[in-house]
Amino acid sequence: MQPSIQPRSFPASHSFFFLALSQQAGLHPTQAGTDPGRSMARGRTMMMRRAFLACLVAAWASSTASAFVFKAGGTGEWRVPAGANANATNAYNAWAQRNRFRVGDAIAFTYPAGNDSVLLVDKRSYDACDTAAPVDTFSDGSTVFTFPRSGPYYFISGTRDNCNRGEKLIVVVMAERSAVGNATEPGAGLAPSPNGPYSTYSPPPPFGIDISPPAYPPPPSDAAPKVAGLAGTAALAIGALFYALV
Repeated sequence: MQPSIQPRSFPASHSFFFLALSQQAGLHPTQAGTDPGRSMARGRTMMMRRAFLACLVAAWASSTASAFVFKAGGTGEWRVPAGANANATNAYNAWAQRNRFRVGDAIAFTYPAGNDSVLLVDKRSYDACDTAAPVDTFSDGSTVFTFPRSGPYYFISGTRDNCNRGEKLIVVVMAERSAVGNATEPGAGLAPSPNGPYSTYSPPPPFGIDISPPAYPPPPSDAAPKVAGLAGTAALAIGALFYALV
């Protein structure tokens, strides 16, 4: 049986060793005391906390790097496609079908504020270019919309004539990269999400919109990694709290 270590005094020659050990463990010399067993235990605890924090930061960085910001149409410009007319289907959906969108990704629109806008609508309003009752309206000239859940999202221009001339877009968002389950609706009044990729829509010719190369398996060239993610931030906050309490 191992004998228990009893508190005792140590010679002055040992004081430097215990001082260094207490500093490595993050303790003040008065907190470390003269008990080597206690000092070593605190040192191991600090090492475990540091290793846990390093793993937490690595996991957070990995989660935040997995989301991307896509530029609408490949360029981000929100406008009537060049050459489009009332009988031509818009080019934005051709671009959208060449990319793979996931929950947490975002799409960016740039347009002249005051002259145009972006409306998030349901399928009926999308088909009819009805701007009367949108789910949401964006008019700041530089809109970045983050997809909070899977399913189809319908975007149209706030100018009905522009919508009729092809300034409209359907984005079908797949489930989160780490999530498995049924898709949900993106918002009130929006059509239920399909079982698979949006396949009933025939890709039209580009009509002057820059079409980026397929985005999968590698990330799309017109998508930039998002700097922050809610999941990663929450995990970091919870981990930091745990770290402080250990």
